Amino acid sequence: MMSKSSKTQQAANERPFRIFTEYQYAFTAVSQLFQTTGMPDPPLVYIYGPSGCGKSALIKSLIPDYLNLHPDAEWNSMTASEFAAKYAVASKNKRIAAFQEKLRDLQLLILEDIHSLENRMHTQGELLSTLDTILKQGGAAIFTSLKPPGELVHFHKKLINRFHGGVCAGISPLKYQSRLELLKFWADFEQIPIKEKELSLIAHQKDSSPRELSAILNQLYTVSRIQQKRIDARFVQEFLNGNLDPPRTSTAKITRVVCREFKTSLAQIRSANRSQQIVLPRQCAMFLSRELTGESLANIANYFNRKNHSTVIHACRQIQNDLEKSPGLRQQISRIKQQLGVYPL
Repeated sequence: MMSKSSKTQQAANERPFRIFTEYQYAFTAVSQLFQTTGMPDPPLVYIYGPSGCGKSALIKSLIPDYLNLHPDAEWNSMTASEFAAKYAVASKNKRIAAFQEKLRDLQLLILEDIHSLENRMHTQGELLSTLDTILKQGGAAIFTSLKPPGELVHFHKKLINRFHGGVCAGISPLKYQSRLELLKFWADFEQIPIKEKELSLIAHQKDSSPRELSAILNQLYTVSRIQQKRIDARFVQEFLNGNLDPPRTSTAKITRVVCREFKTSLAQIRSANRSQQIVLPRQCAMFLSRELTGESLANIANYFNRKNHSTVIHACRQIQNDLEKSPGLRQQISRIKQQLGVYPL
């Protein structure tokens, strides 16, 4: 549960957001929803577009404005997978009433990657009841998805109707000029010494999302610093062709970044603590150590104070399985890799 302006910093982006033509309709829809001081009409915005196109960044960039206008508002932002997991735990522990109480009094619910609830009819039913209660009380909701509402198969028709009843805003892939302007904006913000001619080479990666462009720029800068080379056209082209190795990393460095992402400590991750809040980041650190370093299973297990390397094998299999189901976890792993300066998923 998030509330009041004390959470404003939590909503801030690592980088400022830039509005391009491709974002304008969605940006306007969310802005109008957030700037309404009474009951918003319509009270729901549904944003859809390809993975990494900037849906989350757009919403997060506007949350401080919402909190300035509604400093006492109770709000919550989560992925649909997180909603499903919390609902499952509440159901298992017979605490459905407590789960409902936390969400149904919200003034604003932000639920991302709603497409991940396909075929989960019980969870959809709970979401429908939650949404109806929030809207009936004058609240608002924002949903994001890879698909427009009409392409969500195996969804409650009433839930689809709620989405269609709001503003449905699609975000298309950025065109070349927008990609170039975005890279120039980021390079200036990060003070990365790279000229427009070299940024143009990156911008011509037409299938790259803003998230992937960000990763390329970060990685390129990291490699240039490690190799102490100027970022000229030849260097950029070699990097894009895969002829430059990404930075090396280590289990210790990976684990430190994982700790920052999951807001836990190195001591906890290497302890015998078996709570889910510690198990998940520990498994992520093991998974990334196996993928990104040349360490043996035994050495990775030893770093985490495990006697048997089968623990690492289990962790890798578990995370690989979870990545297929959880867009939220995929985003976390991608952020960790970006901070490490290595290639994203």
